[in-house]
Parts: sequence; C-alpha cells; structure tokens
Amino acid sequence: MRYPSTVQVSDIERSTVREGFSEPYHKVTFDLISEGIPTSQLVVWVHPAFPDDDLIRVARTFAWSRLAALLAAASEGVFSEDEIQVLWECVRPDDFVAS
Repeated sequence: MRYPSTVQVSDIERSTVREGFSEPYHKVTFDLISEGIPTSQLVVWVHPAFPDDDLIRVARTFAWSRLAALLAAASEGVFSEDEIQVLWECVRPDDFVAS
C-alpha cells in the first residue's frame, strides 16, 4: 500500500520574524504530496548562519528528520500490508468502486 509521494518546496521567506526568537530566520514551506490524500504542508525554520547556497538542502535535512520521527510515531501498532489487504477483503462493500 505504497502511493507515489513527493516533497516540493512551495515557498521560501528569507529573514522573516520567527515567534519567540529575537533574530530573523528563513522560513521554508514544503508541500507534502501523496496520491489520494489532500496536500499537506511542513514548515521548516533555518537559521541564517547556514550558507544561502545550502538553504534548501539544510531545510530538506530538517524536514527529513521530522518526517522520520513522524513515521516512527505513526508506525506503532500498524497492520502489515498483507494483514490490511486480508482485512479489506473481509470488509469491502460489494458495490465499492475505486475512482
């Protein structure tokens, strides 16, 4: 049950106010796109001390770390792909049509 997914930079705000911090940060917003579900966004704040040429790479590294932590948290107690398929075969409505 894997679906095509992408992570795209949707916006970069340089030197913007970050609540709770005295100096400006770069705000990088990613669109999290996965087939079949609404697009979500993830905001990553990057300290301006990082080189501008590496801004996107640094932001992607921070995003990856957060998404990996979310993956671990969401993985607790999940069905295996085979188990969920067997369960679906038991509960699938007779008139189910995937669009």
